[in-house]
Amino acid sequence: MSCRPQTVCALRESAVHLICSYSPTIKPQQIFWFSPKERAKWRNEDDPEDLALDSDYAGRVRYTDTQSGSTLTITDLRERDSGEYQLMVITGGGERSKSSAFRLTVTDLQVRVDPDTVQPRKLTCITSCALTSASYYWSKNGGRISGKTNQSTRVSSSDPGSYSCSVVTGSHEIYSSSVCIFGENCWNVSYSDRRLCAVEGSSVDFLCTYSHPSHLTVNEAFWHYEPGTNPKDLSLDERFAGRVEFLGDKQGNCSLRMRDVRKNDSGEYHFRFVTNTEAFFGKPGVILNVTDLQVSSGPSSPSQSQTITLSCSSTCTVPNNPTYIWSKNREPVTNKPTKYNKLYLESASSEDIRQYSCALGSREGLERSEMLMLIAVTIVAVIVIVIIIGSVWKCFVVRRRRTAERDMAVQTPKPGDDTYTALNPVTMSSSDYDTLTNVTGAPSDTYSTLNPATLASDYDTLTHCTGSRNNWR
Repeated sequence: MSCRPQTVCALRESAVHLICSYSPTIKPQQIFWFSPKERAKWRNEDDPEDLALDSDYAGRVRYTDTQSGSTLTITDLRERDSGEYQLMVITGGGERSKSSAFRLTVTDLQVRVDPDTVQPRKLTCITSCALTSASYYWSKNGGRISGKTNQSTRVSSSDPGSYSCSVVTGSHEIYSSSVCIFGENCWNVSYSDRRLCAVEGSSVDFLCTYSHPSHLTVNEAFWHYEPGTNPKDLSLDERFAGRVEFLGDKQGNCSLRMRDVRKNDSGEYHFRFVTNTEAFFGKPGVILNVTDLQVSSGPSSPSQSQTITLSCSSTCTVPNNPTYIWSKNREPVTNKPTKYNKLYLESASSEDIRQYSCALGSREGLERSEMLMLIAVTIVAVIVIVIIIGSVWKCFVVRRRRTAERDMAVQTPKPGDDTYTALNPVTMSSSDYDTLTNVTGAPSDTYSTLNPATLASDYDTLTHCTGSRNNWR
């Protein structure tokens, strides 16, 4: 295979095209591009996997295949895209061949202040890439300077301010960071990222710093949506109510956090601050793109050609150390091998694949959910145990009470006093009365009061008055 160019340099946020060609006699069954620097995300580090299934590149890579070659296009380049890229070709017989590696370097624009010039100072827009036929533009305090389109410009001491440069490449204009010329503190708003992408329902941070002439005081500081004549503070906008939090202050930090992002949040955002003399806002602003997660499928690595790989991805870069949650028909999938954002199936029909879905979480969130679940299970277990113990105790108490009631029905003397146990009027019959009289030899009227018909009310009195301990039974 023949690939060109072997070394490529491109600007951040721009696009790059890598081209490989092979003999028309080769009949590839499968073609894909891969990057060795992503091997930690592969199921087997010796078997390359399709770059298009990697969450970091999802939505940013495109293959253009012909009968004799393939072109890899990567858009919206990021500095971490720097590295090697190769083409994999697999024939019907299972033979595979890799192209030689492309070396891609992604860099940014910078404004260099020439230390050898004092008045006026020379500014140069530089990058480590060799830009051919590029158009350069210069800005002061966020506003375009008309008529200045050269790579270098000069600034006099009578025109201090915050200067930056930009280059138009394709459909994008790439901006450098600003530098303060002839002033200790210049008007400036600096965004860490001018393009942000977030998965619907997640949170995103707009990292930002700002400065102003030191003799001024900041009275207001807020973010607003789209530039306008009457910008409205996001925190006061009903559309963003309860979802935005200003993390900054009036000392130079202007970061913003937006939660539960929605697709209609996509657009351009600006930070504005108002001093005791005038207002200033950072332009161009931060462009936010909100998207959802999608499941895509493709063959796995060459040595596992029968395996189907499902990829959970979006056009956004996911947070660090994400957790991908897979489901089939809304039921969690726990018995299939996974690696990073991929789920591996030994075989699956098109209908089966459509039944799978994915969600994005974080390890911290997963651990928190597991902890909450454990706490909930523990609480339920404790409640069940308490209910069981309470039920057993209640049964025990009721049983003892019923036993005591039965004993009282048979024997009314105090426990341990068995003197007149047999004289219980409830159970004593007339024959028992006669027998008692004959056995004791007492006059018949001695126990006349023991007649069962009349004894019930006098039984307790008899027990207490006699004080006898004889057993009459």
